Amino acid sequence: MKGGGLVSQVKELGYLMRFMNRRRKIQYYTGLGITAVNQTLFLVSFSLVVQNLVNFADYRDSALMYRAFYILAGALFLENVISPWFTYLYQRSVEFTIVDVRERLYRKFCRLRPKYLEQTHHGDLMSRVNNDVAAVELTFSSIYFMLLLQVVFSVGSIISMVLIDWRFASVSLLVLLLSFSISARFARQIRVLSEKSLQTLARMTEKFKDFIGGIQLVKLFHIRPVYSQYRSLNEDVTRLAEQTAKKNGLQAAVNHFVSYVTFCGIIVIGSLLYAFGLIGMGSVAALAVLQINLTHAIMNFGTVLSMAQNSLAGAHRIEEILSEEEEPERLGLPDPKRSSEAMVEFRDVEFSYQADKKVLYRMSMKVYPGQVAAIVGASGSGKSTLIKLLLGFYPVDSGEILLGGKLFGSYTLDEIRGQIAYVPQEPFLFSGTIEENIRYGNPQATTDDVIEAAKAAYAHHFIEELPGGYGTQAGERGASLSGGQRQRIAIARAILKNAPILLLDEATSALDNESEHWVQQALNELMKGRTTILIAHRLSTVEKADSITVMNQGTVVERGTHRDLLEQGGYYARLYG
Repeated sequence: MKGGGLVSQVKELGYLMRFMNRRRKIQYYTGLGITAVNQTLFLVSFSLVVQNLVNFADYRDSALMYRAFYILAGALFLENVISPWFTYLYQRSVEFTIVDVRERLYRKFCRLRPKYLEQTHHGDLMSRVNNDVAAVELTFSSIYFMLLLQVVFSVGSIISMVLIDWRFASVSLLVLLLSFSISARFARQIRVLSEKSLQTLARMTEKFKDFIGGIQLVKLFHIRPVYSQYRSLNEDVTRLAEQTAKKNGLQAAVNHFVSYVTFCGIIVIGSLLYAFGLIGMGSVAALAVLQINLTHAIMNFGTVLSMAQNSLAGAHRIEEILSEEEEPERLGLPDPKRSSEAMVEFRDVEFSYQADKKVLYRMSMKVYPGQVAAIVGASGSGKSTLIKLLLGFYPVDSGEILLGGKLFGSYTLDEIRGQIAYVPQEPFLFSGTIEENIRYGNPQATTDDVIEAAKAAYAHHFIEELPGGYGTQAGERGASLSGGQRQRIAIARAILKNAPILLLDEATSALDNESEHWVQQALNELMKGRTTILIAHRLSTVEKADSITVMNQGTVVERGTHRDLLEQGGYYARLYG
């Protein structure tokens, strides 16, 4: 994406067209091109109007005056009747293209590997969807048109000058090429500043998201460094904007000097040639009008090319996301010879987030249909990693995972996740109504199905007491509800999914006694008829499990029922005590 000369700059601008499909490109190019040509004809026609009117004043030929009026009328017709339709055509294609870009980013986020999402701040992703897409939209809707207009108008002006006097046209062409070269040189410098600015804006978004998400802690502990970091980044953005403004100002000054010297030269030399009878005054006036317009075109081209650098940087950041590695459709290959009677089985599974540090080592476990299996251990023992592997978020380094008696590779990731309902320790609720949040478990469910799921989750009674009932807004991340209420809505969502396998990540550990009672009742309903894997932090919650797997530093150290493990007096007994 990063280019050097003017040719590279043009190639980079053309790169953005990859975001637009073929049909919209045709509409865009057609609308953009005809609008630019119409406006060029409109602007160039004024030099012809001036030429004819000045010659009319000189020669008193009324035909020259009428010709000026006809040209003016034609120009106004093109600008005010024809151009608006083609402007609408290309602007419409822009709006649909930006919708496509946002949808592509959304679909890409859905397919990105969880590892990338875990390692990338959500504020940076938000900045790419908002700031960078807005920069690209500006290029499509305005910058491309302004660049094309300046180029087409410059070419039109040079051609008109050639028709009037080729000597003046030759000088203007040399000045035009010189100014384009100057603009391209400044554009390269501004591009670097634009990329730094967008990166800093992304970090500002990260800090602001952290600030809003932890506003209560910021107030409680007077965490001033959070604000200081945001202020420092804001100052960096201001400094980069100031540097960009200096570059733009210097570029404009150089182009002003070159162009206006040329303009003055045309006036002086043209007047001398007229004095010696070598050129008509109408031609001098027309050349002066064309040159002043050409001067503005050159300066505008440089300014717009500099503005485009911000969009090119934004497009580069969008493309970085779109080119990121996606989740595979399947984790491995199917093998009919590899089967199991268990609903879920781990066979000698090994896994590491980093190549030099294993998180799981020769992990084996079987959970049979209808069983409740608990996994316990100290923090860092690998319990949560097992859930991530079972949900297909990461592939195993070695070993096998079987689901429903078949290898993982026998299913697509969507099929794997469709068989599993997951209730995390910290339930996530989306902005929207309570009914919408429950229905996410099964978008095709009826309102009656949603209510029945809420009743099974012991959530119906408190939902009915809310001012809006099931239509009550949950707030951001469920902020308007208590922890127990959020948990029961999450359980209702899992009930509505009706998956055969249930994963519970200590769903009651952060609740008070009353909330824990109701949530536990809801979990008992949810676990009926399902194969359940329970990740436990509090051992009192696993006493009734059919089997307990005890982990320590990524390995299985004990396995049995609660009573058997206590009688053994080993690692589990020490944790329980």
